[in-house]
Amino acid sequence: MSIAVSIIGASGAVGTTLATHILRSDLLGAYDRLQLVGRGISPSTAKLLATRIDLLDAFDDERVEIEVVPNIEDVDGDVVIICAGKTISSQSMNRRDLGAANLPIFEHIADACASRVPDSLFIVVSNPVELAVQVLSHKLNRHRVLGMGAQQDSLRFARAIAKDLGISRREVRASVLGEHGQAMVPLWSTVEIMLPDPALQDVLSQLKELGGTIPLEERVAALQRQVSELLRSEDIAEAYEITRRASPDARILVEPMITGHAMRSTPNATANATLHCLGAALMNDHRRVHGQVSLQGEFLNLDGVCGVPLHVNRDGWQVAQLDSLTADDQVQIRRAARSIDCYLNSVCSQVDQLVEV
Repeated sequence: MSIAVSIIGASGAVGTTLATHILRSDLLGAYDRLQLVGRGISPSTAKLLATRIDLLDAFDDERVEIEVVPNIEDVDGDVVIICAGKTISSQSMNRRDLGAANLPIFEHIADACASRVPDSLFIVVSNPVELAVQVLSHKLNRHRVLGMGAQQDSLRFARAIAKDLGISRREVRASVLGEHGQAMVPLWSTVEIMLPDPALQDVLSQLKELGGTIPLEERVAALQRQVSELLRSEDIAEAYEITRRASPDARILVEPMITGHAMRSTPNATANATLHCLGAALMNDHRRVHGQVSLQGEFLNLDGVCGVPLHVNRDGWQVAQLDSLTADDQVQIRRAARSIDCYLNSVCSQVDQLVEV
């Protein structure tokens, strides 16, 4: 049976890059459809029509049908990937700063999808991921809505550890839960090296010990101060160098700040993490991924949106349990969940006050 994947926000940097990654991945084959969804305005549709021809010229060997639809109301994918909304800028370097502006966009998308494709699987890329997941989960089956932020953060954590060990990321497993942002929780207890090398295990133990000498919040705050000063003077190279010397758990919280300053987005990393979630859903091979979802007690008895380990298929997500969690890990995850909940409530209150005015 053929499958259709829709990208809402396909004309943006992340959406366009994601389309390329999907076509290159071989997840879609002959007679499957990749649907590029426009913003209902002529420039967006024109760009997508040109993008379609470019993608066909590059990837038509697999005979995937690539189509352009001008409006969100025309979406009909079995899997809907949401990349629409305002992104990081020099005025909004924190993902949380995007909440008030993107909330109406998320509500419009949720309404359209609830009307058109209520039984699809929804993968959220747009920031703040947690806010979009909450909005869509209120109007759709929450088990069919997940954000890819926790998968991207987990891949970053695994890469940082692999770099310090001198091995490939594919040889490292690691989980980052909580928020795709300031309440991120890198979990050293979940880190596994897939190579039977005692020397590597010794180095990993040293990395864990170094990370535990000073609380993560203090290390991140100190690193952010250094990096912010360097970014003000546009010394990007030194900002990356200082971050590279930091421990992996602090590095993944600060390095995106530098990339965002220089690029305003991370299209390839974001597309790759999204592809991991899409691949898990389409292959249905029970692989573990990570994502922000709306919980009702399935993980640590949490209620609300939080990044957790997942198993995903076309019918939706189920929580994958982590047996390695320590008592401190659980405290940190619960703290992150409370922070996310406070933030989401504040955005809704802020928007309500603006509407009243």
